[in-house]
Amino acid sequence: MYTLLFIQIICFLIFLYNLYYFSHEDFVITRRDISMEKIFNMAFLAGFVFLFFSRFFYVLFNPLPKFLNVISFIAYPYLPGLSLIGAIALTPLFLSLYFRAKNLPIGKMLDLFTVSFLGVLPLGFLLIFLKQMGKTDLIFNVLFISSFVLLIFFKKIIYRFSESGEIKDGSFTLIFLAVFSLIYFLSKLFVNLEDFVFFQIENVFLFITIFSSIVLLINHEIMDKFLEKK
Repeated sequence: MYTLLFIQIICFLIFLYNLYYFSHEDFVITRRDISMEKIFNMAFLAGFVFLFFSRFFYVLFNPLPKFLNVISFIAYPYLPGLSLIGAIALTPLFLSLYFRAKNLPIGKMLDLFTVSFLGVLPLGFLLIFLKQMGKTDLIFNVLFISSFVLLIFFKKIIYRFSESGEIKDGSFTLIFLAVFSLIYFLSKLFVNLEDFVFFQIENVFLFITIFSSIVLLINHEIMDKFLEKK
């Protein structure tokens, strides 16, 4: 029952370390005089928001009677069920609004939180895989393997583009959202090709996330540069 909580605590602590590693000497963070204390406070807020959206979307995607009261919703260690994609898609939106309200560099902050999360994602999958003693479904296994590939690809290539200014702040997060959501969507499609129903709530949500991320990325990178040339 408490194994999941233990896994979450371990992952969150490593996430905090990653966040410190990427933030404490970042040029934008230093220039804006954003303290590590403030960043860690936001990290705890992000953690609670991530958990809330994870639980909320699991209940939305699986509307069972046992989840229809507040206690059952909160007591997820007793009634397990969390949606990773719901949390990954909506937490950046919440953080964007929060960073804007606090007059913080939205794109840079999102990228720092995203790369820190990406650094712990494979470990989270690994610990859950071990908890289940390898008895996980095919979609989980695809995401598990993909998380290692994504970590290497994004850390070694995409994040370097972001750091060198070849892509704008915030694009790293949008690319990750689009790619991860696409992998999840295609995994669901090809694992259950015959029984796949596009208009299931989760599948529609995935499609909206993919489409929105790509549109925002194009607007952020291409349209802004086009308008600047004019």
